[in-house]
Amino acid sequence: MRVPFSRLQIHLGPFLAPFLRAVPGRAVVPILQGPARGIRWQVGSGMMNFWLGTYEREKMAAFAVELRPEMVVYDIGANVGAYTVLAASRCRQVHAFEPYSPNLVHLRRNVSLNRFENCVIVPTAVGATDEAVAFEEGKNGFVGKVAGGGLLRVPCTRLDSYAENHPAPDIIKMDIEGAEWDVLDGSRELFAMKRPIVFLATHGDQVHRRCCSFLEDRGYAIDFLAADEIIARPGGSSSRQAG
Repeated sequence: MRVPFSRLQIHLGPFLAPFLRAVPGRAVVPILQGPARGIRWQVGSGMMNFWLGTYEREKMAAFAVELRPEMVVYDIGANVGAYTVLAASRCRQVHAFEPYSPNLVHLRRNVSLNRFENCVIVPTAVGATDEAVAFEEGKNGFVGKVAGGGLLRVPCTRLDSYAENHPAPDIIKMDIEGAEWDVLDGSRELFAMKRPIVFLATHGDQVHRRCCSFLEDRGYAIDFLAADEIIARPGGSSSRQAG
């Protein structure tokens, strides 16, 4: 934590962890810090750093800077709602895409705790098809993914199809464990019509290159939060040192 009225940081994690783990999973607490500070959160819906406000700190801060009251946000791979609730607290509307049933329970709970009526929860995967796809469960709810060998079948939509009947996004946040190219491939008409800001986590070198090329071919400037974490904005100049 930061010492008040100074820049000094004290790492209290090892001392506080035993007490924090004792907080019951059914408890509802305000997120303690960061751009989502004060938003209500169910402790048992995910990792401790969600409600501590330390989850993906740099990316969350960059995401928050882009949010405006008039915006529509698509959260693709919403999981249990960390980005969804932040966007819903600041924007006109959020469409949260999440195909995995256990995550949906927590996502709906975190949205309802805050009475965010501007949030549309979409219980589907997003990809290059409008047909059901195979979904592979991971070791936990944060790493499940659309994959050919998956034992589950989940509904899927192309963003081109979805945007025919819903407002097009001003911001897309996407983190879906490897199917990022499929989403962009199914969004060609959307990107021809609308030029949203894109927060994109890529998984794998080939997927990363194809996604960056797709965006740059459409005039996007790419900045890196990490080697596999980009912010793509329409216009301007890229800083592609990574990737």
